[in-house]
Amino acid sequence: MTTLKQQVLFLLVAFLSVFIFFLYQEDLNKFLQLSEAYQKSRLYKYSFSVLLNYAFISLFYLLLRKTFATILLSQFLVFLLTFINIKKEQYLSSSFVPNDFLLVKETFIASPLLLKFTVFTGITLFLALFIFLYKKENFGKNKLLLVNGIFSVSILSFFVTANFTNNFNQACSSASKSSLCQYTAFLPNTRGDWVGDHLTIKNLGFTTFFFSKSVDSINTKIFQTENIPEDKVQALYAEPAAPTELTLSPSQENKVLPNIIFVMSESHWDATQLDKSIPKNLTPTIHKNQVSTLLSPSFGGGTANVEFEVLTSLNVLLNHNELAYVSKLKRPTYSLPMYLNTLGYDTTAMHNNGKYFYNRSAVYQNLGFNRFTSIENMVNAADRQKFINQAGWATDDLLYSNIQNQLKNSEQPQFIYAISVENHPMYSDDRFGKDNYKISKAGISDASKRQLNTYLTGMKRADDKLKNLIENVKQLDRPTMIIFFGDHLPNLQAVYDEYGFFASAQEKAEKKDVKFFETPLAVWSNFPIDRKPLQGDFIAAHFLAPKVLEAAHIPLSPYYAFINKVSSCYNAVHQTAIMPKKDCQFDQTQILNEYKDMNMDVLNGKNFSYQILKAQIKS
Repeated sequence: MTTLKQQVLFLLVAFLSVFIFFLYQEDLNKFLQLSEAYQKSRLYKYSFSVLLNYAFISLFYLLLRKTFATILLSQFLVFLLTFINIKKEQYLSSSFVPNDFLLVKETFIASPLLLKFTVFTGITLFLALFIFLYKKENFGKNKLLLVNGIFSVSILSFFVTANFTNNFNQACSSASKSSLCQYTAFLPNTRGDWVGDHLTIKNLGFTTFFFSKSVDSINTKIFQTENIPEDKVQALYAEPAAPTELTLSPSQENKVLPNIIFVMSESHWDATQLDKSIPKNLTPTIHKNQVSTLLSPSFGGGTANVEFEVLTSLNVLLNHNELAYVSKLKRPTYSLPMYLNTLGYDTTAMHNNGKYFYNRSAVYQNLGFNRFTSIENMVNAADRQKFINQAGWATDDLLYSNIQNQLKNSEQPQFIYAISVENHPMYSDDRFGKDNYKISKAGISDASKRQLNTYLTGMKRADDKLKNLIENVKQLDRPTMIIFFGDHLPNLQAVYDEYGFFASAQEKAEKKDVKFFETPLAVWSNFPIDRKPLQGDFIAAHFLAPKVLEAAHIPLSPYYAFINKVSSCYNAVHQTAIMPKKDCQFDQTQILNEYKDMNMDVLNGKNFSYQILKAQIKS
């Protein structure tokens, strides 16, 4: 076979393989109804997927040196991995990633008998066909080996380079940037893709997704991983103080464990910080119950990183500001719901948005939640549009009604972590009606007035929802505690500039002041709590969980005893600054290094923390 014919054949096979997957997972009629820009974006991404598949075929040829045997083997492996991903999403609502190869034994045990039989039968038939074809086909010429070597190595090297966080950014940020830079946004880079693995696969194709995840894993293993010794990790949790025993004391056992409800309200902030002309009485319920502010790790977005810190007490800064939900949390990880499960709590994550965003459906399983109630569970697909506002986000009526239903339907103490979405940016719409608030400041554009009016109305609605929840909870017999906070400041775009919120362009770029990360933290309870742990200028998101446990008179596990030890020496470990306390009773440098070791162990290392703490629970 000539070089040209072989390469055309390889490209055709690569195209057909990607196109078949596209047809499988895409409703073609709906795709054609999407905007032209979105269609082009998806087609560009799939073009890269075709190119990557072609490079894999060429790489396989270097090993086999037989054209048709190469096509058969390479595309069977693509089909097999794609099939495994489809089945994993079907059974576990999570996507197939490279680390899953370490769970072959567990997968074999958990898989249904029919699925095992189907897979092994398919592999057996393939091997028989492959061996037959391989024996019949002759080796290709040496020049084919050279051509395929050049193409495969060049293309794969390009994609490896493109996958790193700073792919081509430096070259494409200059004034003389190439016209090719407009296409860099379509290159695979799954490390911080907030939409989650399922939708990334839909946007990129499975081959491209799996390649990018594999490169991410190798990059993390080589450049970001330090395996912390087990005895060093064990020492972190070895000596909890007396009040932090894992089991309840006799006096506590006689008390009814309280319900604990976290409401993380989308983009909720004290907007009066923007300007004195902003109405002061927008959120009376939140203001009345505010105990402090939450120091968020994010500004204007990145909701999942706030969840990550609150639920695990791990740290975004120490994790290189990555989206851990997407890049890291692929295995069981010790967390607040996991601990509360051991005390007899029924744990629920709730979000009135799709279950796949930020990989939540998989992450919440790994964090130990008993269930995840997403919008798919809240309302059937036929009726869903009734609850979607003008901006395309579900109203919070769904969320709060599900919180109330969960509280009524169980005799166990409830831990509910609820994430709202109706006041999500952007705000260039009238989702709550027009001109509810008059924007009186001079020099504000009509576009910014519209955005601010929508945002302020959303703040007021959030306060009303919290007030109604409190009134409903008052009817419960069980003691209940509600913790309300905003995940981050809103993305108000030009509104900030027109109000002069940032003192300079440098301050806007660097955001080194904590005021850019503080959101209201309000706490209500129908029983006496200890408010002292919750007071202060602010509480960092990664220190919130043990403060809530202490306030509710719930004993701390060794894990949270350690986190409290860190918080006794540091106000925050944050991108604005690492903030030591003056009255620390320990070696501050050592404490910070231990906290770094814990983060490294859980996220990149052997995760001895989970194994040790799980063993302590069993014992």
